[in-house]
Amino acid sequence: MEYLPVLLGAVSAMVVGAVYYHPKVFGTVWMAESGMTEEKIKSANMAKTYGIAFVLAAIFSLFMMNNVADPDPQFHTFKHGAFHGVLVALFTALPIIVTNALFEQKSMKHAFINVGYWVATLAVIGGIASAMQG
Repeated sequence: MEYLPVLLGAVSAMVVGAVYYHPKVFGTVWMAESGMTEEKIKSANMAKTYGIAFVLAAIFSLFMMNNVADPDPQFHTFKHGAFHGVLVALFTALPIIVTNALFEQKSMKHAFINVGYWVATLAVIGGIASAMQG
C-alpha cells in the first residue's frame, strides 16, 4: 500500500475545492443556488467539516489507486489517471448529485456546479494515483 498518493490525493481534493468554490470562481453562485449564507458558514464546526472531508477524500484516493492500477507502465501517466477520474465522476457523481438535486428541488445549476467539482477533483486524484503507481 502506497500512502503518499493517498495523502496527495486527499490534499489535492482540498486544494481543488478551495479554488473551485472561491467566490471568484463558483463560490458566490454556489452559495446563492444552495441557500448558503456567510452566517451559516461561520456557525459550522469547520475543523470537523474539513477533517471529515479529508478522510473521505483519502477514501476516494484509495479507490482511484485501484481504479487506475495497470501493470503496463505506459499507462502510469497523469493523463491516463485523469481520464479515469473524469469517467468515474461522470458515471457516479453525476447521477447521484443530479438525482439528489431533483428530490431536494435544487436547481440544475446547483447540481452541475457540484458535479463539476467532482469531475475536476477526481481527475486530479486519478492523475496523481496513476502517475505515482509502480
